[in-house]
Amino acid sequence: MKTGSLSLDQAPPLSIPVSFFLTVSLGMLMAAGILLSNGLLALTSPWMSQTLALAHAGTLGILAAGMMGALYQMTPVVAGTPVPFTRIAHLVQLLLLVGLAGFIWRLLGGPASAMSAAIISFKLALVAFLLPVGWALLRPATRNETVLGMRLAVLSLLAITLIGLMMAAGYAGGTFPQNRILWVQIHLTLALLGWVGGLIMAVSWQVIPMFYLAPASGKTANRWLLGMLLAGLILPFMALFAGNTIGGGLTASKIAAIGALPAAAVIWLLHPLLLLRGISQRKRKRKDASLLFWKTGLGTALSLLPIACAALALPDPRWQVIFGWLAVWGWAALIMHGMLSRIAPFLVWFHRFSARVGLEPVPSMRTLLPQRRIQIGFVLHTSSVVLGVAAIVFQSDILARITGLLLLGTGISLATMLIHVLRQR
Repeated sequence: MKTGSLSLDQAPPLSIPVSFFLTVSLGMLMAAGILLSNGLLALTSPWMSQTLALAHAGTLGILAAGMMGALYQMTPVVAGTPVPFTRIAHLVQLLLLVGLAGFIWRLLGGPASAMSAAIISFKLALVAFLLPVGWALLRPATRNETVLGMRLAVLSLLAITLIGLMMAAGYAGGTFPQNRILWVQIHLTLALLGWVGGLIMAVSWQVIPMFYLAPASGKTANRWLLGMLLAGLILPFMALFAGNTIGGGLTASKIAAIGALPAAAVIWLLHPLLLLRGISQRKRKRKDASLLFWKTGLGTALSLLPIACAALALPDPRWQVIFGWLAVWGWAALIMHGMLSRIAPFLVWFHRFSARVGLEPVPSMRTLLPQRRIQIGFVLHTSSVVLGVAAIVFQSDILARITGLLLLGTGISLATMLIHVLRQR
């Protein structure tokens, strides 16, 4: 394991990232509950309130929780500058959960006041998270492409939260913004490509060489990828200044989609291909169950660009739902699940055992988490991905509810895996 370029002495207390990682399993249970109680209604159309609730249980309860925990952990370690007032992270976590609960309650039939409370919670969480983390990222002791990618991801988080709050006001008794569909498209672009994709890419440049002894990607290639990603996040905003129809069938929505192509090509084509090649060239050929998550998630990423084109071009709403399902649960969440199966044992080993090396026998990181537990989580997660696609294609209520059961099993498996690791002393 290569850690020479990392400032491990700057790492936050173990409780900070781990509390967010445990929240990921809670988000999975929340998403499972939505599927089990609503069935096919949550997988029918992207404009159904049940589908929006399921999507945000995934993006906020699963992805945002895990990514915030990762930023609290990696910002001081990679950038070399500690995040100030780290204990506020527990308040951020609480505000995120309260906001998500109010958001989903409103979408599933709750009062408008629930969304109003959610908006307040999300605003406070955004400020409490971005000020300390942003301060550390803007004053790095070490400047590299990973830090630049993390900055871009955090800026995307700020943008998507502001846009999301503007649209959430419509569910709180206010009005939705003009060009709502276009704003939703830009919101999705920044969320999936900038916030989620940008952070996955930046983190992969550190964790893949570190944990799997794969060759590091070149700095020049990384900077090109970041430049293309930035262009693909800025260009869609040009569509806001265009009319509804420009001519020749070119609409504002199509302009936004064309503008996002550089970012989509980076996150769902170039980066997955480069990373898969690097994994195949790793020095350590020992089987590692966590790599199953990476390979499957990156393979899913390669399918997202053509599916996104189909979702934009074809009238059948199932394409849009399939795209969202695979992007959130089959790509991003799958990779996050795999990362947690390696990062959690490393953090526990580092905080509890590394100082005892040479003084007394200590366990290896691999023994802290049996591979069997990781494999069970992988089977449950991938099975739910496949069955969810089948439920959408065939519009089957029973398949949707079985998918909810598999999602429930995945959340329980992840929680027990994390608890097992944390109990090692």
